[in-house]
Order: sequence, then C-alpha cells, then structure tokens
Amino acid sequence: MAFLEIKELEKEYKDFTLSLSMAIEEGEFISIIGPSGSGKSTLLSVIAGILPPDRGQILLSGDDITGRRIQDRGIGMVFQDIALFPSMNVKKNIQAGMKEKDRKKRNELTERLLELVGLPGYGKRTISSLSGGEAQRVALARSIAAEPRILLLDEPLSSLDAPLRKHLRAAIRMIHDSLGITMLYVTHDREEAFAVSDRIAIMHDGRIEAIGTAEELYRKPCNLFTAFFTGEGTAIPASVLSEGASGTLFFRPENAQIADPDADSSSFPRHMIFRNAEIVSAEFTGDGYTLGLDWNGFQILARSIIRPRKKDVSVIILKEAIEILDS
Repeated sequence: MAFLEIKELEKEYKDFTLSLSMAIEEGEFISIIGPSGSGKSTLLSVIAGILPPDRGQILLSGDDITGRRIQDRGIGMVFQDIALFPSMNVKKNIQAGMKEKDRKKRNELTERLLELVGLPGYGKRTISSLSGGEAQRVALARSIAAEPRILLLDEPLSSLDAPLRKHLRAAIRMIHDSLGITMLYVTHDREEAFAVSDRIAIMHDGRIEAIGTAEELYRKPCNLFTAFFTGEGTAIPASVLSEGASGTLFFRPENAQIADPDADSSSFPRHMIFRNAEIVSAEFTGDGYTLGLDWNGFQILARSIIRPRKKDVSVIILKEAIEILDS
C-alpha cells in the first residue's frame, strides 16, 4: 500500500477539470511540473484540504482524509508567498505551529530547526530584517516544526534569483534526506525538478501526462509533450522517411552528430543518416555548440564540440537513441 494514494480525484471548474490518480511512497521526494494552468497548485490545495474535491479519495497510510479539516490531516505546506507573522521574531514564527508544549523542549527544537535550515542564531531576528532566501528558510522550518507527515511545497523558490534558488534547492533536498519526510514539490523549473527529485510527475490540462525518474522521462519519454517538456529535441514525422509509417521520430541534440555530406552508410551501420542538411545556427554553450540545421524543411538540433566550418553536412543519429512517439 502506498503512503499517499490519490484515487480518481476530480475538481471541476468552468473551463478546467483536474482529474488524476497517483501513488506516493513514504519518504519520497516527488516534484510536480507542467505548464501554467495545468493544475499543479490546485492539486496541492486539494491534498492539503484548502479546496474540496468534487470526486475521488485521498488516502494517507490507508486512512481516508478526503473530508478532514486542514489541521487534522498531518500535512504541512510552504507557499510561494511567504506567510510569516511580521509582528513575531523568527523564533516565535517557528514555534507558532509546534505541538510540543514544554518551553525548554520548544526552544531546543527551534534551535535544531534553525541549524537544519542553515540559520543558526537567527531566533531573535525580526522578519523584516531577513532576506528573501532567509525568510523562505524560516517558513520551511515553521512547517517542519508542526511535525507533518507530508510536506507540500508550492513553488517556494520562484521569487528568488537563480544562484539563490540553486543553493536553496540543495538545502531542501538535504533537509528531506535528514528527516526522511515525504515531500511534494511544485515547480515551473525543469532543472530544479531534475536536480532534487526521486520521481517527477508531469501535468498537462489537469492530468498527469507522465511520471518517473528524471532519467526515465528524459531518455524514454512516453509522448511528444513529455519529450519537449523535459528538454530540447528534434521531431520528424515517420512518414517522411517511410511512406505510410505512423508516429514521430524524436531524438535529443546530444545524440545527433554532424558528418561529411557524402558520409558512407557502410561506415555508420548502426546510425540513421540525414543527408543534405544545412547548418543555419551555431550557439556556443560553454562545452561546445548547439547546432540548428535545416533538412528538407524540418529543423534538426545537434551538438558539436567545435564550431563547424562547412554549412552543408550530413546528420547521423544512433538508431537506438531514436524514439518513435505519438503526439
């Protein structure tokens, strides 16, 4: 039995319906990504009890919590908008949701949590004196202080600059690993999800399009939406290469290499060759170049360590690196 089970959950609006099922194991770090309006935040709000579902069940360790009050679910939540109490200092903010009543133990737990989030000695600081990153860490410590069985994080780093986001995402993963708490993490940042997650759920139009590890979703996408949402690639209808064939050929830029225009097929028996391609762009990426090529009106992306001198080339792709996908 999964730790958290979401069974045939539905939440209907005039022009949008959330409809999905998913199962999460205890201690997992699950990220939820998807385009704006796909239902990511709505899903967290339904799980937390902020929004009631129209249909379906939410089971936690086998117990049906679908109709329970927010405070009776054992679920914590960290929002994008940091909801700290400005009239209280850091220590009092963290202690606001604690179950522990003994004053000495509350103070000891507060210090441990401040250490855990990388803010030792910050207990007496005012909220107004904190930076955005520090305030988000305090919000995280306060959520953990309530001893939730699951912690939901709704784009907690989206308002921070890129270097700070990268630092804090590593801190959140470290906290997860230290406590073993189950986390559901909503983000619009694919790189962020890839960096911290055990598994990733991709949402689209209120449904889960795919779920798996970062490697599974990137290397073996189940459809074109998942393929392009997890990274760059090339899509060419199979019928262009073979009349009557169905599906779309998809491959990643790192699996496409350039060769001489007259590349001999016998030299590349395990590859598919696209001849008479023209390089139309070359973007330096630090470790090489991402090339944009035109092949019979189709765009192909490839990688090269050096900037090519010729414009007319062949593109070779290892056949086993090509996926045949539905749209």
